[in-house]
Amino acid sequence: MLAVLDILQTLPHTSAQLSQGTTMGPAFLLAFPLLLALSTPCDACECKFRHPQTYYCTSDIVVIGNILERGNDTALKRNYRINITQILKIPKKSPPITSVYTPKAWDSCGYEVRTSQQSQLLIAGYLRKGALYFTRCHMVHFWYRLTSEQRLGFKALYKRGCKCQIQPCLLCWRSCPQPDKQECVWEQEDCDYSVWEGNQSLYSTCAPGHDGRCEWARIDTVNYRAETTPPPETTPAVMAIM
Repeated sequence: MLAVLDILQTLPHTSAQLSQGTTMGPAFLLAFPLLLALSTPCDACECKFRHPQTYYCTSDIVVIGNILERGNDTALKRNYRINITQILKIPKKSPPITSVYTPKAWDSCGYEVRTSQQSQLLIAGYLRKGALYFTRCHMVHFWYRLTSEQRLGFKALYKRGCKCQIQPCLLCWRSCPQPDKQECVWEQEDCDYSVWEGNQSLYSTCAPGHDGRCEWARIDTVNYRAETTPPPETTPAVMAIM
C-alpha cells in the first residue's frame, strides 16, 4: 500500500514532465493501470464506510419490522410485504408502509431474504412515492444483534448528532487529522471499519458538546432517561379585586 502511495505522489511531477514533451517515466507506467481501475465504473456493489449514526441521519426512514413474504416484483425491483412493529424515524404525513423494495440485481446492491420470513429487522432506507426502498449499502440488520448502545442510539440519541459529520480516518497508519468543529474523526484499528468493530461504532455517539464542538461520547444505557415533553405553559389566573 505504501509503495502505491509513493507512486501516486510522483504523478504530479511526472505529469508536468509529460506536458513538456518528455517520455513517460516508470512510475507513471506502473500507476497508470491502477488509475484506470480506480476511474473505470464497475458493476460490483461497493458501499461507503458509515457509522451507525450516519445511517440514521442520512436515511429518510428507519423502522423495525418483520418481512412476511414476497410481494409483486417490478422489472428491476424485488418486493417484500412487511409488518412494521416500530418506527424510529419517518417524515411527517407519510402513508402507511406495507411493502419494501430492493434492487433485484446483486451487483446493484440488492438485498435478498434468505428465508421466507425475517423478524425484527432494522431497516434504514429512503422513501420514494410513499414506498420504502433500501439496498445492502443501507442499514439492514437484525435488531437483536445490535449492541444495547446502538439500539438506544437508533431510538433516541443518534438524532442529537445529525448536525455533526463522522469522518473515517482512512490513513490510519498515520496520525489522523484534527477534526473541524462539526466533525468527529472515526478511528478504527487497521482501518477495519465496520458496524461490528471498535468502541466508537459499537458504544458511542458523536454529538455537540457544551461548547458546540462535536465530540465522541459513550452511550450510557444504565442512567439514560427518556426525554419527556414538558406540560404546556398556562396563563396564571388573575385574582379579581373585590
